[in-house]
Amino acid sequence: MGSPTIPTVSASAAPGAAADGFPWRVLLVSSLSAINNMAFGYDVGVVSGSLADMATSLALTTFEKEAATSGLNFVAGFGGLYFAGNALDYLGRRATLMVASVLLLLGCAVVVFAQSFAVLLLGRALQGLGSGCAWCACSVYITEVAPSQYRGALVAISDIAINVGILVGYAADRAINVSIDNADTRWRVAMAISAAFPAVYMLLYPWMPDTPRWLVMVGREEQASRTQKWLANVDDDVAAEHVGAIAASVRGLRQVRWIDLADRRVASRWLLFVTLFLGLGQQLTGTEAILYYVPSIINECPEAGLPQPAGCVARSSTFLINMGVGTCKLVGELLAAFIVERAGRRTTLAASNLLVSVLVFTIALKFLLGWSTAVGALSLCLVMFFFSLGPGPLTWVVVNEMVPLRLRGKLVALSVFFNRLGSGTIALTFLSLKEWVGAFAAFTLYALLGAVVTAFYWWCVPDLTGKSLEEAESPNDARPSQQPSLEDRSLLVLAAGPPPGTSPAPADDAATRGEPL
Repeated sequence: MGSPTIPTVSASAAPGAAADGFPWRVLLVSSLSAINNMAFGYDVGVVSGSLADMATSLALTTFEKEAATSGLNFVAGFGGLYFAGNALDYLGRRATLMVASVLLLLGCAVVVFAQSFAVLLLGRALQGLGSGCAWCACSVYITEVAPSQYRGALVAISDIAINVGILVGYAADRAINVSIDNADTRWRVAMAISAAFPAVYMLLYPWMPDTPRWLVMVGREEQASRTQKWLANVDDDVAAEHVGAIAASVRGLRQVRWIDLADRRVASRWLLFVTLFLGLGQQLTGTEAILYYVPSIINECPEAGLPQPAGCVARSSTFLINMGVGTCKLVGELLAAFIVERAGRRTTLAASNLLVSVLVFTIALKFLLGWSTAVGALSLCLVMFFFSLGPGPLTWVVVNEMVPLRLRGKLVALSVFFNRLGSGTIALTFLSLKEWVGAFAAFTLYALLGAVVTAFYWWCVPDLTGKSLEEAESPNDARPSQQPSLEDRSLLVLAAGPPPGTSPAPADDAATRGEPL
């Protein structure tokens, strides 16, 4: 039995589509939803410079240093999976961001006052839970309020916020290192500043609307219409038209439990695979570990008074390299927001990730052939530029677009879980792998993994550029007389559910009826 026809939504009724052109109100609330992501980015930037002081103050071993950095990512995955996966559906997108803010503040306090590795790890775990919630909720929130013609650019805000946070972290770490002499005080002050980001969200929370789609999903259609009217700056009739289209797309469907994902009639195995591998694949080129360990990669000189290795790089130069890497990353994000609606999701993902893989291999060659620090720094900058042009922001654009509304909270959480699992594993093993097999072999491995991910992007990822989220959920409405494009074929495969030869689910199956949980 074919999919139900979803009512067509006019351009003016599209989510967040402003009557006067650009959706400025959507941009405002999207930026506010991304504030907690800035806290994560700040952590990445500041830990890169503060790790040495932290290790000296708390007498951390190599493994403990890796755990202090990667621990955030592992727990962020579980935070996204457990907290956000449930909170997004039952509390809402807006409230889940508040949960993230509270966890980030608590974690920051524990880290700042830690006097042992165990307490430090506890604080990092709380920060990780908050970061995982923020990652999931931010991208879902923006996806659901953004009009289709601006969705790619607006969802990129979630990653742009991370990169702004990274630059702020680099700058703050440098300013603190110049102005404070005591190593123990330096890293504690640097880590304490991260509390500012969740605090801002908590202050502005009362003015933050929830998404019309979530409000419809929980039966609050009147509130959804009021929210849509404000977001899009349209009259009551246009807002009601949009809310009616959303209601038609979810009518008769109930919210999905975790156990329901095991039923291929609810979520096809192919949809699960693509969603999860999109999250994992983004991290397999090792880009996040590169940000954490820039000083180690470029052989930064130890503090004055300690033995100075031959060819080491002064700390002042490391700061400039960090700022250059962070700036390239931010420029890539801004450019991605500009071109994503023109070039398309899949093409941008595949092309940029291929270049990332090639450039990661040039970093490997730098260690093999003894190229200068300048060449290594240039490679680092270009890696971050092309990563931010494609996999950085577009992973979450694609995941949120291709997943139906009733599955979005939990499948985005699963994707974030695998993303953080991959990032945490690479961060945890990077220093040990570099010492065990050498820098050339380590970076060559990341480059080869990147090539595999590039092939996955090209052959497996659907391109939903320009489609509304309701249109993306009904691929079978295409006219039979039209030859489907590669994008349409990819989307049809995702929605197909059971492979050929298996029985389709009956239309009135319990998995799709509106039965109580």
